[in-house]
Amino acid sequence: MTGIVDSHTEFDFIVVGGGTAGCAVAGRLAENPDVKILVIEAGISNPGDVDAITTPARAFELRDSKYDWAYKTTMIDRPDYTRIEKPNTRGKTLGGSSCLNYYTWIPGSAATFDDWAEFGGDDWTWKNCKEYFYKPVTYHDDKQLFSPELKYIGQGGPIPVSHSDLIPEVAGFRDALTQAWVSKGEPLTDDVHNGTMSGLWKCLNSIYNGKRSSSWLYLVGKPNVVVMGKTNSKKLLIEDGKAVGVKVIGPDGNEYTFKAKHEVIVSSGVFESPKLLMLSGIGPKAALAQFGIETVVDSPHVGQNLLDHPILPHVFRLKDGYGLDNHLLRAGLQKDAAVSAYRWKNQGPLTSGLLELVGLPRIDERLNKIPEYVAAKKANGGLDPFGPAGQPHFEIDFVPMFSDAFQWHIPTPPQGDYMTVIVDLLRPVSKTGTVGLNSTDPLEQPKVNLNFFAEDLDIVAMREGIRFVDDILLNGDGMKDIIEEDYPWAMPRNSDEAMNKLILERSQTGFHPCGSARMGKDISQGVVDSQLRVFGVQNLRVIDASVIPVIPDCRIQNSVYMIGEKAADMIKATYPDLYA
Repeated sequence: MTGIVDSHTEFDFIVVGGGTAGCAVAGRLAENPDVKILVIEAGISNPGDVDAITTPARAFELRDSKYDWAYKTTMIDRPDYTRIEKPNTRGKTLGGSSCLNYYTWIPGSAATFDDWAEFGGDDWTWKNCKEYFYKPVTYHDDKQLFSPELKYIGQGGPIPVSHSDLIPEVAGFRDALTQAWVSKGEPLTDDVHNGTMSGLWKCLNSIYNGKRSSSWLYLVGKPNVVVMGKTNSKKLLIEDGKAVGVKVIGPDGNEYTFKAKHEVIVSSGVFESPKLLMLSGIGPKAALAQFGIETVVDSPHVGQNLLDHPILPHVFRLKDGYGLDNHLLRAGLQKDAAVSAYRWKNQGPLTSGLLELVGLPRIDERLNKIPEYVAAKKANGGLDPFGPAGQPHFEIDFVPMFSDAFQWHIPTPPQGDYMTVIVDLLRPVSKTGTVGLNSTDPLEQPKVNLNFFAEDLDIVAMREGIRFVDDILLNGDGMKDIIEEDYPWAMPRNSDEAMNKLILERSQTGFHPCGSARMGKDISQGVVDSQLRVFGVQNLRVIDASVIPVIPDCRIQNSVYMIGEKAADMIKATYPDLYA
């Protein structure tokens, strides 16, 4: 529901933010039908009614729409180069960014989650998280194109997932790319869900039967969950060291106060969760004092340790007939046919998440020839600073179309077929992003600085990753026969300095921010403990991507669901009288 909720209604739990993790937590806690849950959501509460959200191939249209928070973000803040961009997309709707993302369902490397133990203890190692990566989903392979063993990816969860439709319109592109990858000695894989990831993978997505799967599906058939949409949180209510409720601004512009009998759960996302904590007096004392906010808990890590994946998207022209541009971007017979196929048969290019093949390579051979890398590796005790336990260095996305969501500075080509290549640095060594306040107005966006490339080594790695991928595309068997020039201008591949500058100018966010309220063993290391309870306040948890201490080495969607599922079980264990 989106209407005004009676503020005298008592709820067992209040979830502030109905995003990816928030819906998962609310849905699981609602499995006891006698437990009443209120979800406060700033966006709409009916995303399933919005075709642009539910239609897979329309995802790129959602950027800078009314369903996007569209954050203004400092991307790079170096002495020699600064860049501020808007919009940085985050989902502003029930389901959050699971309604706006680009679908890929992938957990990450076991070794990376084992690194979480330094912050959250053994509870957060791969071994103890593994079941929660699989719990959210039901895996489908209706055409039986893949090994039946992959059923382990998930059975019985509310989120249906399936492999990308291998649509015939891009069969030539798909075959050429696979041939080129193998011709350069790189492996293929069908399974990246067992804790190791390597090779070119046929993508698994949060898409099934031609529709996007989003976290709001957790709430279907749960009448004991009340969703108050188009409602902004203003302040957490803390009495005698306990969180007791939340003050909000309703869809009518009036303030309302809601009380929670057991706990308040902040799931407002990586930018809004630390903002709400700070507006409520939980944060670095000096930062709060700047805005005249009385300190309830001097918590120095609130809004610190912001992490994200820097990406470098670039575009090639393809020979005509090898891309989806005419099927999806431009008016004409092919687009009309695609729309008709989707409308009447639930088939065709519009069912596609546009990403059928993802590469997960390591590029040790190239990096070991770079003096800066060799020095950094030596200083790191001989361990690779980017993938110390053999994790992939990059996720490479090959989109057979011009993708303006990643290329908004470049005009959409008026004709022809194109490919967007996205080179995603998975474990950057720069880890000093921040989220702060711009004011005490709860409706004003926070001050976000991703601070990409604070360390020069990340630029070096990105440069060599681009060269690695482009060698496969330009010189690999099959692909070299269909690929044409760079668009809109030639990339200066033979100059390190020119490539470094290009990376600063054209890099973007991978839309995987996390870490701004990270878990820690105590308040000197993080904001929440291993149970995601906020240090210094009882009955208050943060459950979303902001608690992540080490960024996953892939898309983070699966990890955020995992956190929601695991945290829901932690809460259930806290209240055995409610969850026998």
